[in-house]
Amino acid sequence: MKIVKVIFLNLIVLFLLIEGASYLYFKLGLSISNYKPSYVSNANDTEQQWMTEFNPWGAWHKANGRGYKELKCFGVELIANSYGARDKERNLKSGGARVVVLGDSFVEGFGVEASKRFTDKLEKLTNHSFLNFGTSGDFGPLQYSILYKELASQFNHERVLVSILPDNDFTDNDPAYWQKANESGFKKRYRPYWKKQNGERGFSHFYNVKRPEHELTFEDYRGEDQKRGISFKNKMQRLTWSYGVYRELRYYTRGSSITAGTYSGYFDYTKEQLEATFFYLNEIKKTANGKPVYFFTIPRLSDFKRLQSEPSPMVLKMKQFAKTNGFHYIDLTEGMLSHTKKIPDLFLPCDGHWSEKGHAVASEVLYNELFKK
Repeated sequence: MKIVKVIFLNLIVLFLLIEGASYLYFKLGLSISNYKPSYVSNANDTEQQWMTEFNPWGAWHKANGRGYKELKCFGVELIANSYGARDKERNLKSGGARVVVLGDSFVEGFGVEASKRFTDKLEKLTNHSFLNFGTSGDFGPLQYSILYKELASQFNHERVLVSILPDNDFTDNDPAYWQKANESGFKKRYRPYWKKQNGERGFSHFYNVKRPEHELTFEDYRGEDQKRGISFKNKMQRLTWSYGVYRELRYYTRGSSITAGTYSGYFDYTKEQLEATFFYLNEIKKTANGKPVYFFTIPRLSDFKRLQSEPSPMVLKMKQFAKTNGFHYIDLTEGMLSHTKKIPDLFLPCDGHWSEKGHAVASEVLYNELFKK
């Protein structure tokens, strides 16, 4: 009995030592992720339970919602304000200079802590507040224009900054693409799609399903047999710092890393997709009612790869559109390349979104373009 007691006490001491070392590993910035135990983050919803599709623009977040997103190389808190934006609480009226930022998961800050996003970094670099209205969940320019008109424009601001991700923004609201690539999502998700009109009328939009009677989360789209939330096992594991170290060790041993795909939005778009993007940028400009509107394009790994061997016709067309229609346009490619030649470092090692370094570099490029020219 005495031996059992000694073994038990030794195991407790060993666990405490491992847990203490794990705590220091994360607090000293030695990790590749920003993992936190659940009792520290106080966020128990999954991303699927935190994301909604009920508003006219489609994907959004629960108002005042708290969720948690975890992949092999990161674990982040997802906290929304009272308007459903992944941002600090904002008043509709404010005396300071403010910029409304529209975009998809890159703007939302997928995979990084909110404080590490380019919008938060720009706030620190300037005397402006950057109101982040980005969201993941297949979010494109048509949805940016609706969200800006219905919600973001209600906040007083001096400028509008729009992010365009050619990798999927050209297809996010294209019904032909969705019917082919994600027919199930097209049939059940409440989200808008564009439709080209005859003549000079441009585009209109439609919804393929009726608006839900109550707020739906992405989890609600799953069948009952697929709904899983956070399992009891995972809840117990996430109580410890050492679980975060285990996740990273597993990631390293499996050798996971991102690779460039074959599709590049800088080259492989259709004429109609580009026309729709221009149309909805102009819709944003109309709603802005004279406020300066800036938009910038984000290259992903596959885009950088293609751009090494040939120039993008899209960039030229974006420049021409901006000049003709009174926009300010920034392509991030050259600016990001001037900061680093190690392009993969700009992205999360287990995912195609920006890493903390990617956001830091983007903030510097945008700061130079927005405030120094």
